[in-house]
Amino acid sequence: MYRYVIILLCLYFSSCIGDDILVLDDNILAEYIALNSDLESDFLIACAAGKEGGIHGIPEESTAIYFYPFEGATDYRYYEAENIADSLNFEEYKRVDLSIDPVFNGYLLRWNRDDFQGERMGMVTYRTEGKLHISDPIRMKTNLKPSEVNPDLVDIEVQPSQVYFEWQDGLIDENVIYFQVISDDQGNLISGTYTYDQFWTFYDTSNVVLNITTDPNPMLISGNEYSFTMMAVSEDNWVNLLIEQTFTAP
Repeated sequence: MYRYVIILLCLYFSSCIGDDILVLDDNILAEYIALNSDLESDFLIACAAGKEGGIHGIPEESTAIYFYPFEGATDYRYYEAENIADSLNFEEYKRVDLSIDPVFNGYLLRWNRDDFQGERMGMVTYRTEGKLHISDPIRMKTNLKPSEVNPDLVDIEVQPSQVYFEWQDGLIDENVIYFQVISDDQGNLISGTYTYDQFWTFYDTSNVVLNITTDPNPMLISGNEYSFTMMAVSEDNWVNLLIEQTFTAP
């Protein structure tokens, strides 16, 4: 639905610009989109987690906004609306200038948002050649439904020829998709996959619905230690559960 909103915004602001009525402000999401109306609109992958901390150094009482930068991405921006009712009103999203931290040695990126009251809506944008990428709205539930951190909710079965992962939902059972990452002891991402199921086998893509792994045939080195990280994500892109557990490759 929000893509139709983008098209309408671009048409509206383009007509206004043609009549020299408006001077657009790129700190307002709707106007930033209009300023880039010559670019093709495309998606990007983003979600947010917060409150408990403990995985990848999320500070206590803060919110982490994660996103996956496509190759060649530039001009990373984070916009935020203060009211949940304004989730699709891009005029209400104002740019918030936050520092960016690398995750998995830069394979993903993350903003840390300081503590705030109530809930917020967030959106991420960046540009690649000829395209403006815009995330779906992210409902920041830091204070209402803080992300649970519970490594005990995953079972890892290491077999001679494969490693099988199965996990449970945590305290908040509102998850629609699960993001799994395998990383080495240096923090480098080996694979990144999404499933609708609560299980996955490395490196079987038969139940994978979205894949951000660049290596077409990632391998584990026998005897090396790896980390399994899983984010359970709700329909509104909030991470309800974070799991991190280590295992040794067969």
